[in-house]
Amino acid sequence: MSEKPVDKELYKNYLQKAEEMLEEAKHSLNTSRYNAAVVESIHSAINSMDALAVFYFGRRHGGGHESALDTIKGALDAKDFAEMSRQFADLMILKNQAEYQPKLMRSQDASIAVKRATRILSSIQEKLPS
Repeated sequence: MSEKPVDKELYKNYLQKAEEMLEEAKHSLNTSRYNAAVVESIHSAINSMDALAVFYFGRRHGGGHESALDTIKGALDAKDFAEMSRQFADLMILKNQAEYQPKLMRSQDASIAVKRATRILSSIQEKLPS
């Protein structure tokens, strides 16, 4: 797993990125830009996890997107980590379809992605100072 050190105060920047990307994902969903909604949802989730990892451990993931989840181990209790893992795994399935496969995303795919990213961001916001 590749990780990059980051000043702990910069967690706010990752959180802001996550929030902005989620807003864009919602806008894309509402304007029938389903592929963009899925990709923006994924990047919102990754930035959410980076915010948590930076705040708690002073590092973020630096490898493939799948490694983002590894950097938050220890910041969540087992139940919350299991739920986050499930949400993120579902997003990663959509990521591969949206970015690498010829199939276009449907409204249902985009809606699921936005819901998953919203749950991840909300869960992480609860663990960070406001």
